[in-house]
Amino acid sequence: MVPPTTTTAAPARTTSTTTAPPALSWTPCGALQCASLPVPLDYSHPDGATISIALARRPALVPSERIGSLVINPGGPGDSGIDDLPTELRVLTPSLQDHFDVVSFDPRGVERSDPVHCIQGTGGSPGPLPDPAPTDSSSQQALIDGFRAYAADCVNRSTASLLAHVGSVDAARDLDRIRAALGDTELTFLGHSYGTLLGATYASMFPTHVRAMVLDGAIDPALTLQQMASDQAAGFESSLNSFLSWCAGSSSCAWRPGGDPQSAFMSLLDRMRKQREPAGGGRSAGVGELYLATMDTLTSTSFWPSLGQALAQAAAGNGSGVLSLSDRYQVHGSSNNSDANSAINCEDHPGNPDLSAYPSIAAAAGQRAPVFGPVFEWATAICAVWPVPASRVTGAAHDPGAPPILVVGTTADPATPYQWAVNLAGELDHGVLVGRRGVDHVAYYYSACVRDIDDAYLVRLAVPANATMCPS
Repeated sequence: MVPPTTTTAAPARTTSTTTAPPALSWTPCGALQCASLPVPLDYSHPDGATISIALARRPALVPSERIGSLVINPGGPGDSGIDDLPTELRVLTPSLQDHFDVVSFDPRGVERSDPVHCIQGTGGSPGPLPDPAPTDSSSQQALIDGFRAYAADCVNRSTASLLAHVGSVDAARDLDRIRAALGDTELTFLGHSYGTLLGATYASMFPTHVRAMVLDGAIDPALTLQQMASDQAAGFESSLNSFLSWCAGSSSCAWRPGGDPQSAFMSLLDRMRKQREPAGGGRSAGVGELYLATMDTLTSTSFWPSLGQALAQAAAGNGSGVLSLSDRYQVHGSSNNSDANSAINCEDHPGNPDLSAYPSIAAAAGQRAPVFGPVFEWATAICAVWPVPASRVTGAAHDPGAPPILVVGTTADPATPYQWAVNLAGELDHGVLVGRRGVDHVAYYYSACVRDIDDAYLVRLAVPANATMCPS
C-alpha cells in the first residue's frame, strides 16, 4: 500500500469562515432546547447552496455563574450529538452543568443535518454481511465489488456534492459558525474519539478562537489510513485476548469452549465463515456479523458478558445474540451511522488505490494480529473506491496562538491507542497529556480522576502537569 504523505501542512489556518451566522432560535424539544443553523454546503462558495446543522442544548443550571457554552462531539464519525446529549448530561460533573450551556449537534451528513444515505439508509434490517477478511480471490473480488456498489449507491442517494463536503475540514468550519452563533468569542469544546480529530482540525484552523479544549480518546491526525488500521487492529487484538482470558476464568462468561479459548474463537470464526447460523425472523448470522459483534463489545469491559453470551449461543447453533450485537454496532450513535461513518472517514483519509495490493497487505497484517489485522486492512478498501477525493490533508496538528489543550488517552484503549494521545499532545504547540490506566474507550466515561481534571480545566482553566496519570 502506498500511503498518502504525512509531511504536508495541516488545513489552512484562518480566523473567520463567512459572514456572521444568524442568531439561533431555540425551541423546546423534550427536556432540551433545539435549533437549526444554516451553513454553506461548500465554504469556497459561501453564497451558494446551504445545509442545516441541527443543535441541542441544556442551559446552564446556575445562570449567574454561566461562563458560556460547552460544545461536545461524541465521536463516530457518524454519531448524533443530539441523541448522545442525555448520556453526556448523566456523566458531566455538576460544576460543568452549573457553569455552561451544554450544547451538542449532529455534524453535517449525520441524522438531522442533511444525512448521508447509502444502502443502509433504506431502513429495515441490515442484509447479510460479507466476509470482511476474505482469503480466496473470488471472495476478495466480491468484497471489492460490494464496496463499489455501496459507494455508487451513496452517490445515488446522497449526491456527490454532499459527499464531497462532509469531512472534518468542513465540519470544523461549521463548528466555528456554531461558536459564533452561540455568542461565544472563544470555543470551549469536549471531543470524544473521532471528536478529537474534529477538535484538532478546528484548533489548527482557528487556533485563536479556542478558550479550552479536551480531546479524549485521541486520534493522531498525522497517521495515514493504513497506520490507523494497523494500530487499531493491534489494539482490538489485545482487548480480545484480555476478554478471552477473562472469559476462561470468570463465572460471568457464558461461553465455555474448553481448551485454548483463542483457538476456539478462531474455530468459531471459521465455522461461521462456511455456515451462517439461524437467528430468528428469517435472518441469520455469519462471520461478518461475528466480527462486528466482537468489535461492538470490546470497547468496554461492561460489555464482555454480552459477548460471552452471544458466543455461547453461536457455538450452540443460535446466531441471534451475534446478530443483535452486530445490528447494534451498525446503528449505534445515529440512524445513519454506517453510511455517515464511511463518508466522513473517506473524506478525511484517502485509501490506497492499488486494489491488487490488499491481499498481501491483509496477509501481512494477519501475522501481527491474526483476528483483526486482515479485517481492518480490508476495511480501508472502501476509501480506495470512494467516489469523491479526500479533502483533509494528512499531517501533524499545529495550533500556534492556541491555549493549552488537554489530550487524554487510556493505556489499553483498543479503538484509539494510548500512543495516539502521546503523539497528538506532542504535535500541539501547548498540548498537555493526561493518561488513565484502563481498557475502556474514552476515559471521561469511566474515570472520576479524569472528570475532576477536566472540570478544573474547563471551568477555571487550571492546567494539570503534563503526563499526569490517573490510576483508574
